Amino acid sequence: MGQFSGKQIVLTGASRGVGYHAAKMFLAQGASVIGTARSAAALDKVAAEFKALGSFTGIACDQADPAAPAKLGAAVAQLWDRVDILVNNAAVQTWKKDWLDEGPALFEEHMRINVFAPHSTILALLPLIQKGREPRIINVSSGAGTFKALVESPDMPTYRLTKYALNGVTILWAGELKGRVAVNSLDPGWLKTDLGGPNAPGEPIDGGRRVLALAGLPFSATGKFYHGDQVIDF
Repeated sequence: MGQFSGKQIVLTGASRGVGYHAAKMFLAQGASVIGTARSAAALDKVAAEFKALGSFTGIACDQADPAAPAKLGAAVAQLWDRVDILVNNAAVQTWKKDWLDEGPALFEEHMRINVFAPHSTILALLPLIQKGREPRIINVSSGAGTFKALVESPDMPTYRLTKYALNGVTILWAGELKGRVAVNSLDPGWLKTDLGGPNAPGEPIDGGRRVLALAGLPFSATGKFYHGDQVIDF
């Protein structure tokens, strides 16, 4: 029996990085997990490891596809009658020095994956989330997307803007669902993931621990930005 025993958790981007470690930890703590990844092969690669720990189902889901959230919602509804925790973790990051270097195609792609997809996934799963036990939504954001970071660090502008916008999504959903669903943003830290790069000071497992720390806070905690279980400024 673990802290999340009996919880039913949907986690996007489960095949690598923060999502991989969070999925492992949730399973080890007794949760059932539906994990997504863009690559079915990547999910197959981790499925055996995950299923040795507990109940895991992988669903291939490309967040760049506008139809993906609805397809995910339908697939989850076939398996479960409720969702206790949704972790919107899947994201993309491309380092470019400024808007001119990025160009419009990158802006459109990153907004689709980092903002539109999490919002649409909430909409698609909300009927099941509202049936959950003290249900929670965690939007994995970034310290790169705080207001302070936007003002002081103009590099990789699209990534910063998408995470700033995702924080806005969190605030608005938290207000709409107050008392029914806890909705928070998480800064997992600068980590040695495919997004964070090899020079980051933290390890992916640190981000996984911070996901669980936030997921384990009291249900009354909502509408805030966390680094693990510590509140930070948006």
